[in-house]
Amino acid sequence: MIGIIARHEYRALVQSAQTWVITTLLALLFGFLFLRQLEAFLNVQDQLALQDYPVGLTGFMSAQYLQPLALAFSFVAPLFAMRTFSDEYQKHTYALWQSSPVSSTSLVLGKYLGLSLFVLLLVLLASGMLLLMQIFIPIDLPVVVTSAVGLSLCALASTACGVFFSSLTRHSLIAIIASFALIIVLWLLQSANFGNLPLQAIQNLSFANHLAGFFQGYLQTADVAYFVLLSAMFLALTIVRLDLLKQTGY
Repeated sequence: MIGIIARHEYRALVQSAQTWVITTLLALLFGFLFLRQLEAFLNVQDQLALQDYPVGLTGFMSAQYLQPLALAFSFVAPLFAMRTFSDEYQKHTYALWQSSPVSSTSLVLGKYLGLSLFVLLLVLLASGMLLLMQIFIPIDLPVVVTSAVGLSLCALASTACGVFFSSLTRHSLIAIIASFALIIVLWLLQSANFGNLPLQAIQNLSFANHLAGFFQGYLQTADVAYFVLLSAMFLALTIVRLDLLKQTGY
């Protein structure tokens, strides 16, 4: 059942004009940033030649091209997810799901998987631009792979965030504003100054703190666990919300 719901959600997503407008803009961003950073790498060859351990093309592009895309994906992913349940509420089709034998868990996971598949294809597109350079010059494949994993985990956590806020309201605009607000907070936590207060531990919840290692070629369990647990938390909250809606009607 989860697979059927995932296919339904994926089809609905790819048939939406809004999806392709966002995808086109995102692809243009990929191309512009890729070419700009590739040109920047060529322009700093003289400076790099003077260093004892100069950064290679893969390391440079991972940090300057793929890493900034984590911020883009964290805001774009909720745009795809904002209508997940909001549209169901508005069109009064959610009542059909409530009356069906489908559990809230299956419904949430199915919709999330459908959205995730499309988001992961966009991550593959972004990473593929760098991988295509393997045709012309050697590429440090492990660095590209770990960077792609970091992008994927960040995008999937943001997607789960969008799904959760979509389940709270029938207005997709409110859902996306709430998603953006929380994601901005999660990004800005790194720069928050708590001094010596115990609240300093809150900085560890920042997206940026857990993404840096991926783009340096390090795959750390704590960083992976952070994004997996964050995604699981938002999905669990969504399931609780739908169960509450089924029981109380609000």
